[in-house]
Amino acid sequence: MYARRYILRNKSYTHVFFRCHNRQYFLKNPWVKKFLLLLWAKYKEKYKVKIFEFNIMDNHIHLIIYTEHVEYLGHFMRTVNSQLARYINSLEKRDSQAIRERYKSPLITNERYMLQTMQYVWLNRFKVDHQNPDKDPYCSVSWRLGLPVIQHITTDEEEQKLLASLLDPYPEFDSEEKSFRKFIRDLLNSALSKAESFLKTVFENIHTIGDDSDVIFRGELLSAFNRDFIPLPEPP
Repeated sequence: MYARRYILRNKSYTHVFFRCHNRQYFLKNPWVKKFLLLLWAKYKEKYKVKIFEFNIMDNHIHLIIYTEHVEYLGHFMRTVNSQLARYINSLEKRDSQAIRERYKSPLITNERYMLQTMQYVWLNRFKVDHQNPDKDPYCSVSWRLGLPVIQHITTDEEEQKLLASLLDPYPEFDSEEKSFRKFIRDLLNSALSKAESFLKTVFENIHTIGDDSDVIFRGELLSAFNRDFIPLPEPP
């Protein structure tokens, strides 16, 4: 029953995440993080995916994506991750598996789950080192708040132009409007205000989510936050 309910389908939002092989810290290098961002920006149009949020940790990543076709999402992830793995091996002078082949992509089923997943994605690094997400150039909330993070990542004008197209606007929201940025700031502050009281299993389950514990994780994620949410519009 649960499996059928949460199977990813066409024209849907999903929380995508994957980790490095053996949980090694291959993504710690800023050059690797930049290369991954550029890959996402380069291939998202080709495979008809929209990227709404991301957080690149040192050994795993999170994305919130809208996909037109489930098959295209698979092609997107394989293309990006294969090139990412080759780049990591080149930098590290190694010849072995760098990225775990199987990624997870649970379906985001409603507005409440979407907004809570956004908060969860943003606060991943905060859980590790208490770094505020709006000061993290590799977390999308700093981009959403209009901070000059792209210039921090690269000084190359062509790369800056490509990265400027990475995040897609939410349906029926103007990402440049002050009201939207206030909404994002309020959502972030709400998460930060109760970050210390998050259920530990919400973060710990990232290592097992996608198998038998995925339904439990979703329940814990839903109960980890307690506020009134603004409904997210349906995709066009």
